[in-house]
Amino acid sequence: MSAYEKTSLMLETIFFLIATLFLLGSFDDLIIDAVHAFHRLRPRSVLKAEWQLWRAFPEKPIAIMIPAWKESSVLEAMVNTNLARIRYQNYKWYIGVYPNDAETLTIARDLEKLHPSRIVVVVADRPGPTSKAHCLNCIMSVIQAESDSLSDFSWAPHWIAIHDAEDVIHPDAFTAINAQPAGMDFIQLPIFSLPVPASEWVSGTYLDEFAEIHLREIPVRKVMNMPIPSAGVGTFFSSSILMKIGQRFRYWFDEENLTEDYEISLRIARLGGKQDFLLLLDEKLDLVATREYFPSELGRSIRQKTRWTTGIGLQTMAKWGSYGSLSTDIFKNRNWLTAYAVLRDRKALWANPTVMFAWFMILLTVLYIIKSDRPLHFQHEQAMINLVWINTLLFFFRFFQRARFCARVYGTTQGLLSIPRVLLSTYINGVACLKALYRYAFAKAKHEDRKIEWDKTEHRFPTLPTEQHTS
Repeated sequence: MSAYEKTSLMLETIFFLIATLFLLGSFDDLIIDAVHAFHRLRPRSVLKAEWQLWRAFPEKPIAIMIPAWKESSVLEAMVNTNLARIRYQNYKWYIGVYPNDAETLTIARDLEKLHPSRIVVVVADRPGPTSKAHCLNCIMSVIQAESDSLSDFSWAPHWIAIHDAEDVIHPDAFTAINAQPAGMDFIQLPIFSLPVPASEWVSGTYLDEFAEIHLREIPVRKVMNMPIPSAGVGTFFSSSILMKIGQRFRYWFDEENLTEDYEISLRIARLGGKQDFLLLLDEKLDLVATREYFPSELGRSIRQKTRWTTGIGLQTMAKWGSYGSLSTDIFKNRNWLTAYAVLRDRKALWANPTVMFAWFMILLTVLYIIKSDRPLHFQHEQAMINLVWINTLLFFFRFFQRARFCARVYGTTQGLLSIPRVLLSTYINGVACLKALYRYAFAKAKHEDRKIEWDKTEHRFPTLPTEQHTS
């Protein structure tokens, strides 16, 4: 066999493997698409009369945890804006700060003085940065101590929520949570990026991804009774489930996991906690969701995605295994669905790097053909052509789906821009996956137990009208 024939065979084998992986990944997504279409999953429109009924319900106490490290630029605007927007009264902010972050601590203390019945400042038990999970655990310790010390139980939270210092909370979010049936342990509201200019392509990838995840993926998980992952903000836990977790594990949030939100949501599912995802429209037909700005710089986006991939795809799996695997009876008849959901969460570990590798191989092949001045001849050329056509059609369908869901939230222009942004999104996610795998494998090979510090991105908060609402 000549060198040319060996090269052709090698390239044919590689392309067949890549095309097969593409096909498997596309069929995996088609399952979600099919369930979404079969159940006609759409946001539920809550009519004005129902909102009025919900607002008349007795308000259960809600505690909102805000972990804040170096958030002096956004904390005051976030708290004041949301205080003016939220149509609910029975809630408190618990702002977690650090003794060595003087600027954020000063702002938090000033807010506490202005709103003593609404804001509680929690100073962490050691200097920062520690981890977001550690800050949340410090806040939870205060909430639990306050609840335990109440002789008449005049104020003890029924719901405990997580929000970040850059979040814009929907005015009716707490009202919607308060109206849900008793017995729920975990409720997630949708998370969407705030609108950004069309020129901001890195930020634009978050518009595309979160619109598709929270309008397509998570509603399917809900209807199929799969575990619902926490998005880190807009997540509401019943106080009873958190106390149960604290008693059983001796901690609430895992300080050794970069995605403590995802990890605790799966622990709740593993304990049999009842989870829900609320996809609602308000009276103006706007989505009841938490909104925020995401990174606009390429490096910051890759760093954030590396953190997410490490925590979700590697650390959680390493500690707990595959939740609901077929070898356990944790989920009984839902084992295979739960295992499938967790496998989808880890799909990013191979899907995006595979696409990047495909780009590289296509470029390498083109350069080889140009250099050798000979066309390649594959032994199974027709089979390869068929695979390419099928994958191409499935890719176009994926583009259509992403554009459709993005346009649903942000309009036609952003929906159309989501199609070319797929290339950038794939690059960001692919590099993040490779970095996560390399760093995780390197740490394991060196037997390093690296200290997890607060790996955060810089936040920005929008200038919004502070229309006053009352319950």
